[in-house]
Amino acid sequence: MAKIKGNDVYLKVNTGTEASPVWTKVGGQKDATFDRGAGTIDITDKDSQGWEENLPGLRNWSISFDAFIIEDDAGFLEIEDSFDNQAQKQFQIITPGHTYQGKATVESLSMSGPLGDAGVVSFNLKGTGSLAKT
Repeated sequence: MAKIKGNDVYLKVNTGTEASPVWTKVGGQKDATFDRGAGTIDITDKDSQGWEENLPGLRNWSISFDAFIIEDDAGFLEIEDSFDNQAQKQFQIITPGHTYQGKATVESLSMSGPLGDAGVVSFNLKGTGSLAKT
């Protein structure tokens, strides 16, 4: 597969229900960062010959992204509502070759409106549970 452009990677939020999802692209997106991580479990003992030994631990994922503030955008409103009501939502990160989907909590939402520049909203989403890749 060829290299992809950053503007071909974007975020969608489920504005429907879990049983009947409606995937809505968040408008005005500037960038998105999709992080996946894994912890480790230290199993080092006196017989490890001076080297750490580890087992794979729990995995995690998160998404952070910035978008221009579009106050009537359905995707923005859904995420803002999810934050206000402390509700988890389903999200997708779309690339040309894959869709990553999972449920997340809106960990933070910040807006900035600098003088002489466009207003921007920044979101941090913390995944909960497994992440599906199709």
